[in-house]
Amino acid sequence: MTVQLFDYFEDLPRREGEPSPWAARAPRRPQGDYDLKLTPRTQDWQDDAHSIETLAQIESEPWVAEVLRRRDGVRVRLADSWIEMAGAALAAGGSAEAPLGDLAQGRRLSVQFWDPNATKALHIGHLRNLAIGNALAAALAQAGAQVERRSRISDMGRAMGEAMAGVMQSGRNAQGFSDADEKSDHFVGMCYADYVASGEMSAAGELEQAEDSLSREVHVQNDAADELIKRVLSGEREAVELWYKTRAWVIAGQRKTLAHLGIAFDRVFFESDFLPETAELADTGLRNGTLRRREDGVVVYATGLKELAELPLVRADGLSTQHMRSLTYAMTAPELEHMTSLQVTGSEWVSHVASIRRLAIELRPELNGDFHPSRSIFHGMVSSQKRTLTSSAGALLIDELIEQLDAQIDSDRARREVRRRHPHPERVAAQVALGYFLPYPVTPDMDFDIAKLLSEEESLGWDLARARSHRSSGAVGGGRPVEDRDYRFAVVQSELYRRYLRLTVERLDVRPLAHYLKHLARWYLERDRSEPVEHVVHTLLERSARGLGLEAAP
Repeated sequence: MTVQLFDYFEDLPRREGEPSPWAARAPRRPQGDYDLKLTPRTQDWQDDAHSIETLAQIESEPWVAEVLRRRDGVRVRLADSWIEMAGAALAAGGSAEAPLGDLAQGRRLSVQFWDPNATKALHIGHLRNLAIGNALAAALAQAGAQVERRSRISDMGRAMGEAMAGVMQSGRNAQGFSDADEKSDHFVGMCYADYVASGEMSAAGELEQAEDSLSREVHVQNDAADELIKRVLSGEREAVELWYKTRAWVIAGQRKTLAHLGIAFDRVFFESDFLPETAELADTGLRNGTLRRREDGVVVYATGLKELAELPLVRADGLSTQHMRSLTYAMTAPELEHMTSLQVTGSEWVSHVASIRRLAIELRPELNGDFHPSRSIFHGMVSSQKRTLTSSAGALLIDELIEQLDAQIDSDRARREVRRRHPHPERVAAQVALGYFLPYPVTPDMDFDIAKLLSEEESLGWDLARARSHRSSGAVGGGRPVEDRDYRFAVVQSELYRRYLRLTVERLDVRPLAHYLKHLARWYLERDRSEPVEHVVHTLLERSARGLGLEAAP
């Protein structure tokens, strides 16, 4: 049989306007006398000629050993020869990716995620974004799509000035930097936080949320941060050198964090690259009345949205806000022609995205709605004990999380053994951290509990690590593999992978794959399996790890 098992049932002859008469389901647990359940899509299927005829066709297939008609439904036992053929290919590591490449073949997609500020290290809030974006890009690529991973770095505006002023305040602005004592992004992040904190008292009367960089960005404060950004924009050499140095320190540190996670990007853009277009769009909007200048000098757009009535775009002194810089990038959309562009971002940006999409249409009607990203995938914020983990002081950094996971693994004998037996021991902590987020729905906020990351059956990443480390004792088995119900079950599970990958591609949601992997790993870990079962399952675990971005493709 060359056709994929579950595709066969979806492609059965059907009456016009109706689905296939039989749906195939794999049992949740190994069964003794059958491998598949068939669910009729017609309630009185026994009296339906088309259902009966199709059932006879299924029964006549050479890869079907028997169709069992029972009171509680129809069951199918597959031919031993088919189980042996499919199992042998899996045990040899074959047929791992090739049969999946037609699911998104011919599609060109850009998946944009990460999107950091060049002012600080990456924290747990960023980790959820990285986990979802990286997994989605990996699944689409495994399904045969041509995928570009891209990111946009915010390196301009009030927050950048604050980071630069903080570095100046530290006295290390004239020095080089060595990571021997401290990562460079951690250092700049501390300088940034110290500078913002030092200005909170003087700004308290003007700002309701001193920790919110977007709120601070609108107000001209005429302090060191504002002065530095103005000097950068005017091309003053010393300020430009400090800007480049501060940005480079942060991005270098963040890239080391990404390398620990096994995440890489194909294209990275800086918001500062689009400043000329930003000024041009602002002038166009003011001329045609789409934008207006308030009495305080701030250029705004009336969104018509309840959640964000006014979108501040340009400060009174002419400095663009992040809203404006995001708009410019979205409308410029470098090298996204003939591509579907996806953006993974936090749910706090919903109103922002809706506003700039509406504004883009008003500024450039000729675009006919050609706006990038084509689709935004919003994820909820991450909190710990109900405290939001954003850029506020005290947020757990990704680097700190990985260090804590490594320490907890090293301090426990059983966990050390899991790492020792794992095919990629150096990747265990990163896979645990990323995998934790993938089975959850993306939209609700999420309470993050670090204690769960190494808890059995509470952490997908840890379950995967344990399963990939698990090896047969050699005491289980005997006889032909095809006579082992666990073996038959594992082979049928391999055929299910394609179905869940298809759902992930169709829905742009990695949960189908994540739940497939969770079920497979936990079933495998329940007890020792025979060596043939082990070979099949480890092929599936490796395939799943690649499909969810937890391991690089070969």
